[in-house]
Amino acid sequence: MSFYFEFQLKFTLANNRSAVKDNLIVFTGQKGQGLNGDDFLALGLRKGRIVYKFNLGSGVATILSEPLNLERDIHIIHFGRSLKTGWLKVDDQRNKTGSSPGQLVGLNVFSQFYVGGYNEYTPELLPAGSHFSNGFQGCIFDLQVQTIRNGRFRTPGKPEGHPSAGRSVGQCDDTPCSLVQCKNGGTCIDRGSTVYCKCPLEWKGALCTETVSVCDAEHTPPPRCAQGSTCVPIPDGYTCQCPLGTTGMHCEQCLYLNQKVFIAQVMELMQLYLSSLRISDPFFSSNESSWMSFTPFNIRHRTHLRMQFKSLSPDGMLFYTAQHLSPRSGDFFSVSLTHGFVQLRYNLGDKTVILQASDLVDASGKTWHLVHAGRKGNEGYLALDGKTVTQNLTVGMTALDATTNFYVGGVSSLNAVSSNAIEDEPVSFTGCIREVIINERELQLTESGAHSGANVGDWDGTACGYKVCKNHGSCNLNRFKQFICTCPPLWTGSTCATSVFCADHLCQHHSLCIPNIPTASYSCACTLGWEGKYCEKHVSFLTARFAGNSYIKYTDPYYETRNLKFTKVSVNFTSNASEALILWMGTAEDEDDDYLAVGLHHGKLKVAFNLGERISVPLTYNKTLLCCNKWHSVTVIQNRTVIKVYLDDEMVLFEDLDPFERYVALNYGGICYFGGFELHRDITSLTSALFTQGLTGKVKDFILFPDSKNTQFLQSSEGYNVYSGDN
Repeated sequence: MSFYFEFQLKFTLANNRSAVKDNLIVFTGQKGQGLNGDDFLALGLRKGRIVYKFNLGSGVATILSEPLNLERDIHIIHFGRSLKTGWLKVDDQRNKTGSSPGQLVGLNVFSQFYVGGYNEYTPELLPAGSHFSNGFQGCIFDLQVQTIRNGRFRTPGKPEGHPSAGRSVGQCDDTPCSLVQCKNGGTCIDRGSTVYCKCPLEWKGALCTETVSVCDAEHTPPPRCAQGSTCVPIPDGYTCQCPLGTTGMHCEQCLYLNQKVFIAQVMELMQLYLSSLRISDPFFSSNESSWMSFTPFNIRHRTHLRMQFKSLSPDGMLFYTAQHLSPRSGDFFSVSLTHGFVQLRYNLGDKTVILQASDLVDASGKTWHLVHAGRKGNEGYLALDGKTVTQNLTVGMTALDATTNFYVGGVSSLNAVSSNAIEDEPVSFTGCIREVIINERELQLTESGAHSGANVGDWDGTACGYKVCKNHGSCNLNRFKQFICTCPPLWTGSTCATSVFCADHLCQHHSLCIPNIPTASYSCACTLGWEGKYCEKHVSFLTARFAGNSYIKYTDPYYETRNLKFTKVSVNFTSNASEALILWMGTAEDEDDDYLAVGLHHGKLKVAFNLGERISVPLTYNKTLLCCNKWHSVTVIQNRTVIKVYLDDEMVLFEDLDPFERYVALNYGGICYFGGFELHRDITSLTSALFTQGLTGKVKDFILFPDSKNTQFLQSSEGYNVYSGDN
């Protein structure tokens, strides 16, 4: 169960106070006894609450339930984990989730799976974070597990249901049905370790206490909403909310149909139908509670949003994300239309900041408006069509802790929007949104680009849209209602995305064609291991030469087995420029990702670390100018929070980044970049201006402790524009 598991169990408690005080229910661990950092999984009772903990090797995740209702005889628990994220569902309480700190995603456990206690009497032998003073007191039944998503639940043991050992366990005296009181005429069914209430018509739930609604499968007749759609009760029945890609009264019509099933005589009609249904510029309607959602990414320290929209209503949600999707959402970031004015509202945990544009928007649907809204720390700004209002920097919280999806045009459940995020009752937007860019990352506003959504159409019902034709090409429709791009000079292709100089390029081996407009020609950016004018020559080397627009991305095959609290790297390099990124250990995906960075700034050696929460500062050695293609060796050692840096075998930097040791592991994700990043990624932005240029020079002899050999750059690597520097 390294990457995924899901357990379910039921229990009754012994009738004494100690049964809910500090009791272990289940446990399994890496070694089974205590070393800090050992992987483990533990579930128990503490002060009347269910406690669920797991450690993947980089810190303990804890999920805590609400207090148990001790008047309830039988308690039901669902708990599980997928990669870093765990969840816990207890009785009829709300599902709770939590994430493991750090970058590790695998649970490595090799001990037995213990139920009700532990094979040793002393709880101190359990790993740190999983201690419970006592074993369980009561009856556990119907324990099942699945380790493959959508797999089969089974009883633990080999064969199933058979324990390998135990101590002081007996049969429960009472059958579960003696403790279950089914309501409203329900009948208790006891089948071995499974007990449930069989409910009469119009009733459902564990104890037959819930009425069957028109949207429940138990209703007669059942709702007709197609699979994947959402049934919503209304006063005179129900309506179906259609996911992106479907339409119709019951969401039974697909936007993408297999054209092969149609004979040639109806192909033209089919193409017309498909073109009219695809989303190129999404249209939202408040009457249909439209919305789109997108997988979130890190906007904790800064949030910069750019949007273009046309409105048909003076009110509506444009963008929303929050800490929780509930009226008590915690932190949130919201952009909306309120009485015709654009409003930005955000809360970082202490107060709600409100900024409002000075001009009214056009609600007739004739004008495209451009909005820039955001915050850096707690300082916010809002601009509508170039007119800006700002909020002065004040003392307070500076981080936005948002975990929900990014919602555009509305929210999946409007009653779950924070009451402080909008002036009046929240409603979906009515109009078109054709561009959303967050922290320089553009959201793809299509049915395939969105994570999910409902009741979103196309603004003009045609295949033409704002971003269909690239590089200022103009979009037109042919007789089949398909889009055709008319490209400006210097661009060609079906979407005007190809330079005319690259239309017939000769670049080989997956290399990239780079147009050179001044000379009306092109060059080839070669993939790692190839060089030559057209990347036609295979090359191997021990010394890598970088040209300023080069990079190597190395994937560490031994990352999962490394001690992340101790890191030692050494590398030899030359540089013929005073600014250079030499090495970046880290995924460089989010601004909070851990990293170790080595480079040059004004010709001086700069080393930077982030072990968590960006609490470290860069270290610069100012005594030596490194340039002129001279070889230098640098070694960096991280021992928890203590950093040592050696330059040409002399220790030049020594620093304790955090004496409080809030974060002690370098969770670099197994990724090492040399010389720069991918060609489309900006070094200044990705490194928060720690470095501004890629390396123009050479790198060799990279060793990652405790490896005994130099890293082979051509193994487990990708890259571009890297040449042999062996000569």
